[in-house]
Amino acid sequence: MFSLLFSTLQAQHVRWFSDFDKAHQTALKENKNLMVLLLESKRSQDVLKMSFMNQDYIKEINTRFIPVLVIKDQKHSYPIEMLYTLTYPSLFILDEKELFICEPMRGEITPSRVKPYLERCR
Repeated sequence: MFSLLFSTLQAQHVRWFSDFDKAHQTALKENKNLMVLLLESKRSQDVLKMSFMNQDYIKEINTRFIPVLVIKDQKHSYPIEMLYTLTYPSLFILDEKELFICEPMRGEITPSRVKPYLERCR
């Protein structure tokens, strides 16, 4: 009983940055790639619960990447020209120089799409 309660309290989730510049500085310091998730609005955050909580790849994301959550038209700046999209949500993997490692994932972002995407974008 206690172990079930403990495992429930220890739910795995991605530790998101909300400020792109701070995330980029951390990525440079830690020699990690950036993983940027663009959402259209705060109301569209169901993708966070479905694809970035309690999935078997969460530990890998937190270890290999500096995750950044960007909401369209947010106050904090981000390289909008580079990460421009008309399709939300969109997921980008960038190296420390802010260059694409692989093609962005656009549209539906589900665990069954995220896992192979992360494997392809190593």
